[in-house]
Amino acid sequence: MADPIYQRVPQLEVSESSEAPRWANASRAWARKGRRPFLLIGLLIVVALAGIAVWTPGFDAVHSSKAKTDLAEVEGGLGEEVQPVLKSCPVPPEEPWMHPASSLNFGYPTTTLRENLRDDTYYVTSFAQAGFTNQFIACLHLIYLGHLTGRVPVIPPIVPAAHISSTAGLIPFSSIFNLTLLRTALRTPVIEWHDGKHIEANASVSFPTSSSDPALDHFGCWSTRPLSANHAGYVENDENALRIDMSFTRVPKHVYFNDLHTTFYGLSSIITPGHRHAAAEEGRLAIMHPSRLGKATKPEERMSCFDMLFFVSTGVREFEFEEPWSPAWARVGKFLRFADGLEGVGLAYVRKAFGLEKEEAIPPLITVHIRRGDFGGNCKPGEKPPCFLPLSAYKDSVEDVRKEIFEKHKIEVDRVLVASNEDDPAFWKTIDSYGWKYFNHTSSRTVETYGEWHPLLLDKVALSLGVGFVGTMPSTFSVYNARRVEDWNDGVTRLLNYWSYKPPVKTT
Repeated sequence: MADPIYQRVPQLEVSESSEAPRWANASRAWARKGRRPFLLIGLLIVVALAGIAVWTPGFDAVHSSKAKTDLAEVEGGLGEEVQPVLKSCPVPPEEPWMHPASSLNFGYPTTTLRENLRDDTYYVTSFAQAGFTNQFIACLHLIYLGHLTGRVPVIPPIVPAAHISSTAGLIPFSSIFNLTLLRTALRTPVIEWHDGKHIEANASVSFPTSSSDPALDHFGCWSTRPLSANHAGYVENDENALRIDMSFTRVPKHVYFNDLHTTFYGLSSIITPGHRHAAAEEGRLAIMHPSRLGKATKPEERMSCFDMLFFVSTGVREFEFEEPWSPAWARVGKFLRFADGLEGVGLAYVRKAFGLEKEEAIPPLITVHIRRGDFGGNCKPGEKPPCFLPLSAYKDSVEDVRKEIFEKHKIEVDRVLVASNEDDPAFWKTIDSYGWKYFNHTSSRTVETYGEWHPLLLDKVALSLGVGFVGTMPSTFSVYNARRVEDWNDGVTRLLNYWSYKPPVKTT
């Protein structure tokens, strides 16, 4: 957004009769005495510079109108006394990476993505079929890979899978995360599929593609599937919704860290524009899996695409995204703040949970994520499902976090907010007995009001507000909330693990 602080600086007008400094009057006299040729030279220089300014390529009409629009959209509006000043001032153009259109042929989505790809720009995209947070991780890795290789990441929408029904619809990444802040931090372009290609608002993940579809894009892509697998990743939901037909080639062996994980630098070696690793040369590649429509297109240079970028590491360890030092998190993830609209709804829900007024400040919180459901099937020897950590373990950890917050920040925290996928009334009765608060999405009619995605999304926003957090390993939902609390709020976190948990020893 154009910065409203750019204002015209008043120019001091000084006449010869005014009380000007002695050096100023002397210079005027110097200019009058035989220095008139320099005035002509100066005039010629000014004219030349003005010509250069007119000739120099700049933002097109789309960007100019966008800058004007942004000024009009400053939150809260501009006071009448400020508006004339801004209107009379030249507004410095935003950097090109701030505008998706700068990375595309046109300033609007086209029928196919391919027709919108520039000849002087290289791109990378990928997809994922998993729960929300795992799709987020795949997108995080995509953006980081683009950052490493100088390619423009093209982020797919989040598609319904796992705990979300297939009829929930697509949700654009930028509806959840603030990409303006991310672009500002990275100083590189980040665009979405809908920036370059027209995507139907009600696009279905179930309706298959057709060779006669004028919106169909054909791409030759890489597969990062395990070495032991003989089939590319399942990405049919994305293919259906985005109208894509993809054939896949396995990435070369040197790209793998182990059977399951690839490495960022191995992936970079095969897609760095103009300098592809010898193992990725077209003559050495064999199609792993043809497209659903029978095409056998090998990976191309302009648009690098992957079936999935979830299992990627720097090579230090597998599942590296669990670590606070993960480069993908440190360089990209911590700058992916929640979108303003979503955050606003989340704040309203938090205020309601604690009985606060609409504009009342939210006090310091400890937030808790208790993962249940599908986590109950894996049990220690001698135990029978469902196997979960006892709620007392979370209660004890909340107390530990409360003490550490006081030691670190010298503040007392007495409010706790919980999110869980548990639906057993006895569970929530225990939570009530602790005095902890939570969102009741049923009574709040969250799904009816905002859609099926929003119970999950609003829980994420709320949990990120804590100055302390207690979560459940190995839930990626918990892992990334811990990262947010640590890096956004300088908070204190604990991640509890059923497998390493030892009940406190009772003393008599």
